[in-house]
Amino acid sequence: MQNKVAESSSTLPTACVLTTILWFLPQATYSLEYLKGWVICGITTYIIIETSAKQALLRVRSRIISSLFLLLMAVSVFLHPFSTSSICQLCLIISISYVLRTYEHPKPEVHTLHTYLFIALGSLFWAPMLLLSPVILWNQGIFLRSLSWKGLGAALIGLLTPYFLWATVLAGLSIFSFFSEPCSEAALFSSAAFAPLLRHATAVIAPFYEPFDWQWNMESHRIETAAFGFTLLLNLTGFIHYLRKSYDDKIRVRMCHYTFLTLQVILLAWLVVQPAHFMDLYPLWLLCVVPAAGHFIALSRTWLSNAWFIILSILLITLGLLPSFT
Repeated sequence: MQNKVAESSSTLPTACVLTTILWFLPQATYSLEYLKGWVICGITTYIIIETSAKQALLRVRSRIISSLFLLLMAVSVFLHPFSTSSICQLCLIISISYVLRTYEHPKPEVHTLHTYLFIALGSLFWAPMLLLSPVILWNQGIFLRSLSWKGLGAALIGLLTPYFLWATVLAGLSIFSFFSEPCSEAALFSSAAFAPLLRHATAVIAPFYEPFDWQWNMESHRIETAAFGFTLLLNLTGFIHYLRKSYDDKIRVRMCHYTFLTLQVILLAWLVVQPAHFMDLYPLWLLCVVPAAGHFIALSRTWLSNAWFIILSILLITLGLLPSFT
């Protein structure tokens, strides 16, 4: 059953329809915030499709990875309104799509620059996202084997470019204010003009101030907790499956999956240690869970895996209906 679902050409259209229904039907009224969230989700799904196809993450023709992402987003109703986490999720998948292209590329510096440029762009919306750059850098050096001194320079340029442009805008506003309003010369060169940038830089390392931030009330976040539990099951299923069956894939595909798995582990650990950042971390973690989980659904062919797929499907349907009973 699971292989038929994974290889069916109707799986992705069905997932799109179900996601749209679950996205808008409970609202009963038009909401621009939900529409913007739906559009961003659609763009993210398209990039997942392109990345999966270009890197051949599955050995069979299947859209199960993108379909699984859509269904997880559909049942995670707390992610439906547009928020900064939607932008961060989009930036992360774009960044991953670029870093995977660096594998065995004769000149990977351009892709490297784009990889870290989008990490930096995402960090403009949620500053601690910048902390993922060392993880991606490690993946690029260990698994993708595309890191060099030129690559490090390209990564640094990519990370600094958005902040350089931001600082330039702030400096321009400061100069404009200096000439348009009477003020002292010292005010032009004071740190007050760059206060937003300085506050943002401080926010990047904010998670280190409270390394164990467990201020999370499960009773008041039942849907979030249920979504986390289901995604954790998918995480463990995909992770264990891929470690057991990775030898069947080509080396290139294996390195791509290992990149996702590494991010998956880091984001899960971060989420467990600091659940107060759930709304920012969960979408990023969800994104990294679906490739290995999709690999399990598409390529495992035992009666046990089929039974587990049916159980997961029942749990997913239950999770989708849960908001109606809360």
